[in-house]
Amino acid sequence: MLTKWRIAALRLFYGSFALCFLWLTVHITVNGGWYYYGYTETSLLACTALALGVLALIWRLVKRYERALAAHSRAVTAAFLLFMAAVQLLMGLRLRYRPVYDIDAVFGGAVQWAETGSFPDYYDYYYAFFNNLGGLRFLYRVFQLAKALGVHDWYLAATAANGTLSLLTMFATGQAARKLLGVRGQMMAYALFALSPPFYFIAPAFYTDALSMPFPILTCWLWLAAKDRPRRRDRLCLYALMGLCTALGAQIKATVIIAFIAIVLDGLFKRRWKRTAAMALIVAAALLLGQAGLEHEVYQHLDRETAQERRTPLLHWVMMGLGGDGMYDPEDYAFTQSFTDRDAQYAALKAEISRRIRELGPAGLIRLLTIKGNILFGDGTYGLSDCLGGEPLTETKLREWVLPGGAHNGLYKHLCTGVLLALYILMIAASLRDVLSPQRETFPVLIPRLAVFGLLLFLLSWEARWRYFSNFIPLIFLSALPGLDALERMTL
Repeated sequence: MLTKWRIAALRLFYGSFALCFLWLTVHITVNGGWYYYGYTETSLLACTALALGVLALIWRLVKRYERALAAHSRAVTAAFLLFMAAVQLLMGLRLRYRPVYDIDAVFGGAVQWAETGSFPDYYDYYYAFFNNLGGLRFLYRVFQLAKALGVHDWYLAATAANGTLSLLTMFATGQAARKLLGVRGQMMAYALFALSPPFYFIAPAFYTDALSMPFPILTCWLWLAAKDRPRRRDRLCLYALMGLCTALGAQIKATVIIAFIAIVLDGLFKRRWKRTAAMALIVAAALLLGQAGLEHEVYQHLDRETAQERRTPLLHWVMMGLGGDGMYDPEDYAFTQSFTDRDAQYAALKAEISRRIRELGPAGLIRLLTIKGNILFGDGTYGLSDCLGGEPLTETKLREWVLPGGAHNGLYKHLCTGVLLALYILMIAASLRDVLSPQRETFPVLIPRLAVFGLLLFLLSWEARWRYFSNFIPLIFLSALPGLDALERMTL
């Protein structure tokens, strides 16, 4: 039996969740993704309605044939993953390109490390951006394995590795959905991947966003699996795997930790004190050991004192997120790098953050956060063009679809964002239902929504970039799936 305060807490959270995503959905639709994306309102509404209609049809078919799908779920899973693997490999080969900018730092640095034993051409980059060293080391390990197998096509190796991670993401999402919602949830999770065009092109987008995507959903799935294990030894093994996933994922992209925090909050809310404490201690230890191992390895190449002096402070991205439209600004980098003294740099950043907040005022801050929300959560292509937009090495018309300025990119991004907005509508519907009747059966889907909400709050305080939310797409899927049933009940 739920206590009154727990019911109130659930209603407050679900209501806040629904309100925030309703606000974002309306503004993305009405303002065309504010000013950057240039969506046409009528086209976007049509694509959203189409996506909802297709999902509703698939939902009914899955419900009708649920027994047959349950009996052959392994075969369906294998067939789906094989299909996606073949498509991703084909698309990756057709979209072959030469990475540039940050993608080159991760990819090119890993290539040089694998070929020469170090990455001196990229030392200056990593002195400033220590946060990308996890992605560098991950691809270096991939290239070490490829080299041992006699493969020297580094692009192909990176594409195959990222494609494998993508398939792992799909499998883990399906398993987590089955834990939460049964076989119909698993099959609908596969349907969402199939209806999301970016997942056909994600394999060659081997940057930190895609490379870290499996780890939040894997951590959630392992936690859900652990609760069904009566033996303590089995649970501890799963907690250790959670620690491994969280540590590896957080080294590639720190936002993975948000999923871990959501799991801890879920465990505390459900009063699983001992299990939550044991899991949290194991994962925290894995995070500390993983970070220590990363630093030990990279400081064999980088000078520790130079790295500490030149590392870009985290406050820099908070400051940049409060200027202009909250996006990348080279002048902000010039400001941060103009200080050679570390203490003076931190003091200047804090003062500038305070000044910008005062200058914006409450109304200006709300407007800025709305703009940032639209940029952060308004791109249904998941920002893959950031990676795929390097110098093309093959001639293909696919680029006319997936890259801005292409002949068919307008249609492509409307279709993709229509699917994304359909997911938001389903999340809103599920949350509104749970505001009205927060029951014990709504508990399982608390974790995905806690994680997505946590990501939203964090990114609103950070620099705005359209691809930063993409490694939480599987958790958005899990948050949206209960909305199919909620929306069906509302419309009947």
